[in-house]
Amino acid sequence: MKKLTALILTVVFLVACLFVLIGCDPVQYKLDVNELLSNTVKIELVYYKNENPELYQLNKWQKKRPTFDFNKVTPIATLDDSKIEDVVNLLGECRYTYWNRTWNEPIGKTLILYQKNGDMLILYGCTYTNKKGKTSYPGACIKFDKDGNYIKYIGDFGYAGMDTIEQRYFPEIAESNTLP
Repeated sequence: MKKLTALILTVVFLVACLFVLIGCDPVQYKLDVNELLSNTVKIELVYYKNENPELYQLNKWQKKRPTFDFNKVTPIATLDDSKIEDVVNLLGECRYTYWNRTWNEPIGKTLILYQKNGDMLILYGCTYTNKKGKTSYPGACIKFDKDGNYIKYIGDFGYAGMDTIEQRYFPEIAESNTLP
């Protein structure tokens, strides 16, 4: 009887551990390339000045949502229309991990995909060191409306992804390494 009880408890424990491990696996999204190709009218690389980066939790009960303020944007370059399909295909290959948290606004170099309906898909990824010397790697893929109001957080977008796009599609900017 003791062996049967021990066996049952072991099985229950293993099943519980399995559920915990599966539950910790974050959700990953991919962008719909066909939808983006048919709706993207312009891609622009800008510098977004976020002087007060703050991490927001994106839970139902949290009222704080990311914003996009056009007054904090300095244009860097507009992508040649002939390369839009290449960039969209590259972004479609990426997986965007949903972590239920993101920054209050973009930080640093930011890619804006302008959509036909006025919405914008915003992607940014950088290395950020705060005033206390702590380094983090903020990045996200977020949908905003034409006024900069939050629509949807898609997932994290890493600084390596932004570097790849910049070096491949904006080589003159990557080489100059100058910021506004």
